[in-house]
Parts: sequence; structure tokens; C-alpha cells
Amino acid sequence: MKNSQLLFRFIAYMKSAKKEYFIGLISALLATGASVIAVYLLSKVFDGVEGTITEKIVYRSIIIALGYGVILVSSGVLTYIRNVYLIKGANKVYVSIQKQIYDHIQNLPISYFDNMPAGSVVSRITSDANVIRRFFTNTFVNAVVIILKLLFIYGVLFTVDYRYALVMLLLIPLMYGIMTLYNKLNTGNIIEYRKAHTDCTAVINEGYQNLEVIKAFNNEKESIAHWSNFNDHRYKTAIKMNKIDSVMLHTFTGFLNIIIFAGIIFYYSYSYFNNNKFGLTLGMVYLFINYTQDIIYRLTDFTMEISVYTRAIGAAKNIEEVLKLKVEEDTGKISTKEDFRGNIKFENVYFAYKDDNYVLKDINIDIEENKTIAFVGSTGSGKSTIMNLLIKFYEANKGTVSISGEDVKNYSRDYLRSQVAIVLQDSFLFEGTLLENIDANGNEKVAKEALERVGGSFILENGRTLQSQVEIAGNNFSTGEKQLICLARALAKNPKILILDESTANVDSETEQYVGRAIEEIKHNRTTLIIAHRLSTIKNADCIYVLHRGELVEQGTHNELLAQNGRYKKMYETQTGTIN
Repeated sequence: MKNSQLLFRFIAYMKSAKKEYFIGLISALLATGASVIAVYLLSKVFDGVEGTITEKIVYRSIIIALGYGVILVSSGVLTYIRNVYLIKGANKVYVSIQKQIYDHIQNLPISYFDNMPAGSVVSRITSDANVIRRFFTNTFVNAVVIILKLLFIYGVLFTVDYRYALVMLLLIPLMYGIMTLYNKLNTGNIIEYRKAHTDCTAVINEGYQNLEVIKAFNNEKESIAHWSNFNDHRYKTAIKMNKIDSVMLHTFTGFLNIIIFAGIIFYYSYSYFNNNKFGLTLGMVYLFINYTQDIIYRLTDFTMEISVYTRAIGAAKNIEEVLKLKVEEDTGKISTKEDFRGNIKFENVYFAYKDDNYVLKDINIDIEENKTIAFVGSTGSGKSTIMNLLIKFYEANKGTVSISGEDVKNYSRDYLRSQVAIVLQDSFLFEGTLLENIDANGNEKVAKEALERVGGSFILENGRTLQSQVEIAGNNFSTGEKQLICLARALAKNPKILILDESTANVDSETEQYVGRAIEEIKHNRTTLIIAHRLSTIKNADCIYVLHRGELVEQGTHNELLAQNGRYKKMYETQTGTIN
């Protein structure tokens, strides 16, 4: 997408703040016109003092000065209104952009997040969106004010001295040339700086999330060095940008100011010594100097805003990369099924996350409803992948996955997932109330009953209630409490299918007993799929499937698998040292 198209894409967000921008732009128009007229009035005072000062001239000067003051005050009030409404509009735009990015990310397929660092995602929602906000807050506002002011200034200049106004018009192509050269020299640096900034944010986020691991392995120095590499690149890129800014925007414009001021003095002197050939007055000279300086400053400001515009384009490209990603398509037509049951079937299923590197190979599984089924195997054997296919996080490359006699592809995503509850190894609680974490509908009776049934009544002690606040990631609850709350969440959902993915892996033996009893409670009248490393927790499963390198190598009850004297028995002996 071209830069101009990217810009217009984000200008379209201004529709969400039409009222604010309308009032702000009208105020900008009036305030800018007032400030230009104020200078014109003040120049008339200088014209009044060129000859003999009379009482009439004094009164005239006083009236002009009073008018000047009224206009300045009016301009100040209008500028305040302009800033309030345009900044308010910019913040509305910022919120709109953030909301669209966040909503879009929520609807991206899980596969997108397999290769995208969390910090990069966060950077697009916060840092890149904030660059766009600054563009609408500062650059857009400044550009409007600059254009309006130049129009007013040139309008006055043409009425005062068209010859001088025509000469001043040459500044526009001159500054345009400078802007074009500046843009050519600095655009690459600015885009590279945005990319380096995003990389830094991603590394910081990764380091913060894994701070305990870094400290445990004494990797602080390596972590700092890793981040410093990215930060040094960002620093060097910023230096390149600043050097170009310094030469092209400051040194050149200062030199240009000197040349033009010298030209004005020569212009006035030549006219004066030739019987005022051009009809110049002291007030006109004041007007020329003031307006010329304003023109140069405004054009320079406009040039400087190009860098912000370019940064906004860089940020827009980052955001566009996310927005152009295809959302998770939901082709399923079945949004409800009265006889939905928890019987599951995998028929000749193959699946690969990438190319033909299959992590599941010819999987055939037939699970009756209300049965408890366990999946075991070494890391990477395909246990979690089976669950991912079941709830449509991914789709099988070959074969069919069906629930209640229907291919999962035919179920709408929302309906299918409403019938399934998952309790993961890493129990996660969201910031909010305990009630909101258990029951999304806010039903206290359902939430309390769910907690009681999983044996978590003790959580509502020592002043805690369902309205108690949960800190970020549930840091004010123990690991066992969080796991019981997650189990209560699953029970409150009342699903047909329950998936327990290593749900006891991160708890101690005593807590495991609590969690185990809770699992037994919520297993009633629903199909339960358990992924487990601790084989002692799945002895009573109706069937255990053993996976190895994506293939189903054994299946049966605990005792049947031990009798087979195969991989399951070796795994069990490794963990317990005995055979029961």
C-alpha cells in the first residue's frame, strides 16, 4: 500500500470525531486570521510615527493598539478552543485505531501468534497507535494552521506590495525542494527507527515476562547485552536522523533568514534613496520582516512535520501489517444442535503446522460420550495438537475430526467452543472480580455453587468474596487456588466436553489431591479429555491413548497397557519404579 493510501486510511478515522474537528478547524481559521490581522494593525502604528506626531496620530495609535489587544485576546481564546477540540478529536481517532487493532488481533487465528513475539503485538496496539495519535494531535493541527496562516499572510502581502509578495512566493518551491530532499534522505532512517523501536519493545516485553528465568540462570548481563544491541541500533539511527534535521532544517533556514532580512533592508534603502520609488513605509518594512520571518518559520515547521508524518507512515505500515492479516474464518453453519453429545471421532487425521512436517499421522480415535479419556506421550508427541484440532484452533490437513456425528468444520466456531471448556497447565486469572473470572454472566449463585463443587469454598474466607478484586494474572491467589478457580470456571460453563491440559502439573502433592477431587466432581455427565504427564492421575481413565512422534502407538485401560509391556509400561516404571 502506498504512503498516501496509508495516510488516507487513517484520516478516515476522523469521521469518528466530526464534531470536534469541525469546531477545531473553524476556530483555527478564525484564530489564524486574527493573528495575521493583528500584525497588520501594528504596522499601521509604525506608519503613524514616521512624520510629526500629532494628537490625532496619538489617538489613532491608541485605537489601533486597543484593536490589536482585542484581536490578540480573541486569537488566544480561539486558539484554546482549537487546541481543546482538535486534541479531543485526535484522542478519539487514537481510541478508534486502538480498538480496531485490538478487535482484529482478537479475531486472528492462533497460528499468527505462534511466530509473533508478544512485545511486537503490544507495540502495534500502544506505541505505533500512539505515533498516529501524535500525528493527529500535532502534525495535522500544525499543518492546518500553517497552510491557513500562509494563505492569510500572502493575501495581505499582495494587497500591500504585490512585487514583494511575488518574490516571497519563490520560498514555496524552494522549501518544497528542501522538503523533497529531506524526505529522500531521511525516510529510510525514520522507518528503520520505528522498526528498531518495535524490536526494543518486543525484547523488553520478553525479558520482563521471563525475569525469574533470567535471574535464576544469572543471565542478567546476557539479557542486557541482547537488549543493548537493539537499543544501540535505535540510537545510531536516531543520530543519523538528527544530523539531517540539524543541517537541513536549522542551519539552512537560519542562513535563509539572514539573506532575506538583508534583502528587505536593501529593498527599503534603495526605495528611500530614490525618492521612495516603491512607496515603502516603515510600517511596511515591519510587516515584511514579521511576515517573512513567519513564512520561513511556518515552512520550516512544515518541513519538520514531514519527519513526524514519515514516522506516522512507518507506524501505519506496522499497523497495516496486522490489519491485512486474514481473520479466523468461520465457515461453519451449525450454530445450535439440540442433540449435541460428547462423542468424538478422529478418522485418518494428518496435521502439520508447516509444510509436510506432520506432527499427527493417521490418527484414528473413537470416544464415547461421558467417558474419561487420557492422552500421554513425550513432549512433542502431538497430545495438545489433538485438542487444538478438536476446538478448531487449527484444521486437519487430511482426515476428519467429528463431534456428535458432525465434522467440526460444519460447526460455527462460537457454538463449538461454547460446548467445550479447557483447564490449562498455566492457570490464568483475568484482572477484575472473582465473580467475573468464574462466570462470564455474573451469576453469583452459579459461581458460588461451582466453587463449592470443586472444593474451593475455602477461597471465600478471610474477607474474600465473589466481588474481591483479582490482580493482574491472579498474583493475589496461590497456584492451587488459581487452579481451583479455573476448574470452577469450567464447571460454571457446563460444557459437554471438558479438556484438562496438564491441569495438575504445576501444583504440589497436597494441592494435587484437592485438584484431583475437583476434577472427579466436574467429570460427571460429560466427556473428559486429559493430557497428563503424571500417569498416577489417569489410572481410572476409561481409555488411555499413547502417542509417539505423532503416531498412536498404544491404547487401552491402565492395566491393559501395563500388560502390553510396551511404551506406556516403560513410562510408568520411570515415574514410579513399581507396577500396580
